[in-house]
Amino acid sequence: MFLHHNFNYSSKFASILTKVCVQQAVFTPVFNTYFFSLQSLLTGKSFEETFERLKLALPVSITNSLKLWPAVTAFSFMYVAPAFRSIFSGVIAVGWQTYLSWLNQKAAREVEAERTTGVDVVGAVAMKA
Repeated sequence: MFLHHNFNYSSKFASILTKVCVQQAVFTPVFNTYFFSLQSLLTGKSFEETFERLKLALPVSITNSLKLWPAVTAFSFMYVAPAFRSIFSGVIAVGWQTYLSWLNQKAAREVEAERTTGVDVVGAVAMKA
């Protein structure tokens, strides 16, 4: 409801664009960092392993978030009544969090492979990009 009550301008387009940008610039990095960090720490991983997992999963999740959430947010503010926006976003979020869980496990496997083989997976991924 924060975005609903703020950033309301005379131009509906400017309002929606600002809300989408605020969500992507503020909410996405914070939520995704929180998600991957807690998933790792709650499974008993060290801070070092958690940081390695973040380096692998966070850039990919933020890039892919830019492919999904701006459209969902814009659609929500244009067509979904305020009372139903949480439900609409929540349904989409179930699929998104499933994807984040998969991405988290993929990063965990890569960090484990790096630990056991000594191959710098994070560096190798950066070299491919």
